[in-house]
Amino acid sequence: MFPTDWSPPPIEFLNLRVPQLPEELGQEPQDLDPQGSLTSLEELFWNMAGPSQKATAPVVDTHTLVSQYADLCCWLSSLCREQALEQEREKLLLHDCPDLYSLDLAEDEAPLTPEHRMLVERFSMSLQVIPPVHPGETVFLPRRHPLYCILDCSHLKPRSHLEGLFLSCPLAQQLSFLRSGLLSNLYLHTPDCPVPLLQWLFQLLTWPPETSSGAFGLLWDLSVNGLFHQSDGDKHWWCPSLQEVTEVFHSLGACSPALGLREPCQHSGRVLKNSTSLNWSEQQDAPLEIALDVSLNYIYKFLALCALAQPGAYTDGDLLGLIELLCRVGLDVGLRLLPKTDLQQLLLLLLENIHEWPRKLQKLCCSLSEVSDHHHNLLALVQFFLDVTSRSRWVLLHLGLPAQPQTASALHCTSQKL
Repeated sequence: MFPTDWSPPPIEFLNLRVPQLPEELGQEPQDLDPQGSLTSLEELFWNMAGPSQKATAPVVDTHTLVSQYADLCCWLSSLCREQALEQEREKLLLHDCPDLYSLDLAEDEAPLTPEHRMLVERFSMSLQVIPPVHPGETVFLPRRHPLYCILDCSHLKPRSHLEGLFLSCPLAQQLSFLRSGLLSNLYLHTPDCPVPLLQWLFQLLTWPPETSSGAFGLLWDLSVNGLFHQSDGDKHWWCPSLQEVTEVFHSLGACSPALGLREPCQHSGRVLKNSTSLNWSEQQDAPLEIALDVSLNYIYKFLALCALAQPGAYTDGDLLGLIELLCRVGLDVGLRLLPKTDLQQLLLLLLENIHEWPRKLQKLCCSLSEVSDHHHNLLALVQFFLDVTSRSRWVLLHLGLPAQPQTASALHCTSQKL
């Protein structure tokens, strides 16, 4: 056995001796002198020992050294054979796959077999299949010039010389009355405002922002002023009918099929399709989408005022038709990325004004489900109804559930209890 304080040999010893062994292991030593080998082995271990080890080294048995030398030779021989086999395997592998080192063996770029490639191509899905924005519907067509709006003053009697001048002048001068503020001085402080004037201002909401902003401001002030001046028995507060709202959307460029109408919209005498006689003086500075959104927001706000001031102005049938019409307009492709705050608030008010709510709920949801054939558009339509009232929650629940008779009956009974 080795002494307890024996240290391993330095690395130079192994580097000098190991490379000569593979050549010598192939043949057995014939002229090997055991005594000479033992003497050299003793010298080897004696040179490897430190000064303290030489001073205290005990006498080592010769047979022990022979057995240790034989074990060392066997270990080196097995190590060389393993290295030779490993080199042989590497040569065979390189012969079978000459481009092995040029391949990138990353998991996501590993070469696929034809079978695997066929499966990947069959079941792969591109990220462009589900777009982040719904496709929308083509509701409004581009319109460069607004339609000619006529103020029907055939049944109006002027109460002042200035009012008579306003009623008798052409459209261009009437618009000057609106921009200069003279029209506000004429009718804002009177208890009753002529309905044809309110209808004319409502039609002017479809014009560019330079005109529609003034028309909306005056229409709002006249309506609120009439609301404060009306008595308890006087309920003749003007609200635009469903037909008039449809005409306004057509004046903005909406087509009849996009609004769900089977027949073309018939404009009243206040709106003329031919605008060649109009002395056009306005320039469209804002983009068409922005101008369209501004006009729609004016319409939504005024309809919300009507829904608040006169909850019973519309029948349930008109309310259902108006809600469907508004949802179709909100899906216009040019309005997809614009906020719908005014529209959402208007829809909440219209839902609250439905009288026979439990009975009309299913009919409303059925009509809304037919607004678009694209599921992504229907998902955007559902987002028009905010989850803030009980009726809007029922609409969201009905639009999100499958059309099953048992489910609809259970929801109908629950809504009656609420």
